[in-house]
Amino acid sequence: MRKLIKRFWQEDGASVAIEAVIITPILAWVFVASFVFFDAFRTYSTSVKATYAVADVLSRRTTEIASTDIEGLADVFQFLTRNTAGSSLRVTQITRQDGGYRIDWSHGTDGLTYIRASDFPDFIDRIPIMSFGDRLLMIETFLPYNPAFSVGLSAQEFTNFTVTRPRFAGQVAFVADLPNSFVYNNNASPSGQDGFYYIDGPPDDEVTNDNPDWDNWDYWGHNVSGGRGRHW
Repeated sequence: MRKLIKRFWQEDGASVAIEAVIITPILAWVFVASFVFFDAFRTYSTSVKATYAVADVLSRRTTEIASTDIEGLADVFQFLTRNTAGSSLRVTQITRQDGGYRIDWSHGTDGLTYIRASDFPDFIDRIPIMSFGDRLLMIETFLPYNPAFSVGLSAQEFTNFTVTRPRFAGQVAFVADLPNSFVYNNNASPSGQDGFYYIDGPPDDEVTNDNPDWDNWDYWGHNVSGGRGRHW
């Protein structure tokens, strides 16, 4: 048995055809997989840059913006990401107020609903610390990706979220000229319907703290330690 193993180990004869049959599928898979993973990274990277571009355009706005303008920015995003079908955009302006956040306005494109107060827990940990009265714009983009080949990477959706302040104005005024828009109108509706999200509960409920900005900041994921920190 030892002689047979030694003879097999020392044998250097081979068949090119057999080696090609074994190695060709492996090389083909590696080549295709490299293409797919590189394309997925390129698509994601492009979507991030396109999101920042849209956010920069909105932050420089000094005049009124309408729902149709955001629909146009969605077309810009789609163009920058090489006309990926099924992409969508959502823009929301919020105001930091005593007790929580107010949604000034929100609009979603391509069937995407606007943000409601009940949606805040999904992204509250991504909102930077704000002083009372501050406003910021939240820009969300959604880009579906379907790999050209099945090599271990499944179809998925690239989601990007970024926030920015209006650069040259205190806020970006908004006019809803399409159905899928929300505008705060101070109609005293119950919380969750009027666009106001209370961090710790409705004001003056005699149970919760109406100003939990710093007491509960760690709980909401901001990881602020050693005092109040610095306002964003």
